[in-house]
Amino acid sequence: MAAPDARLEEALSPVRERLDRAAILCDLDGTLAPIVARPELARLPDGAREALARLRDRALLLGFVSGRGLADLERIVGMEDCAYAGNHGMELHRPGAEPELAEGVAEHLEAIAEFVAAWPAERLAPGDLRMEPKGATLSVHARGARDPEAARLLLAQVASEALDRGLVPTPGREVLEVRPPVAVDKGTAVRALLRGSGARAAVYIGDDRTDADAWRALRAMRSEGALEVALGVAVASGEVPPAVREAADIEVPGPPGALHVVRRLGD
Repeated sequence: MAAPDARLEEALSPVRERLDRAAILCDLDGTLAPIVARPELARLPDGAREALARLRDRALLLGFVSGRGLADLERIVGMEDCAYAGNHGMELHRPGAEPELAEGVAEHLEAIAEFVAAWPAERLAPGDLRMEPKGATLSVHARGARDPEAARLLLAQVASEALDRGLVPTPGREVLEVRPPVAVDKGTAVRALLRGSGARAAVYIGDDRTDADAWRALRAMRSEGALEVALGVAVASGEVPPAVREAADIEVPGPPGALHVVRRLGD
């Protein structure tokens, strides 16, 4: 359900009371950055980086968790002293540490590269699809395809070939992601970023099925006693499935709503 200001303030209050012991974790595309026709065009809206910087300076930890490759995620956010998880947690970069791969990912990098090579642009052209290699994973984009049915059929073929190679195809919003067969998702990502941080409260803001993994992980950590407060915020739009919205604790309207949450926490 959408959150009127009073309900949102009630949900954020326990986090604000513990802000110096709180971790604020955000998805990027569709959450902080509006969805665009081509992923390379994505950017933070005006004023977002300043609001995020205020929150970073007040909270225990500010982190970004995305399906984008780590380097691309860090380029778009453009902020130091933050935690980053790229490729749904397969790439991790904690403040003050070197970037690293999640356990089990390195042994599959060659298979991902071989799959990218097996799908050159000319094979994707009949469906008007675009390949985005991301190192540990890859994405095949259908957004903006001139023939949606041709795109759907070709995406199904890409998914079938990924399965034949022992890889894991995962559909998203007009995109197919192909991942290595490792037990890594945004839930394991948030656990990894929070490990050893001392956080007692955590907020995760997201807009997709993959973000529900993070919400579940935070609730599990609360049940385990690792957190006192766990809050899942869904960023709703017409493309967000009802099941995703229902999986969160509270809902805000689109990226402007996500930025409002950032500002309320940081002010």
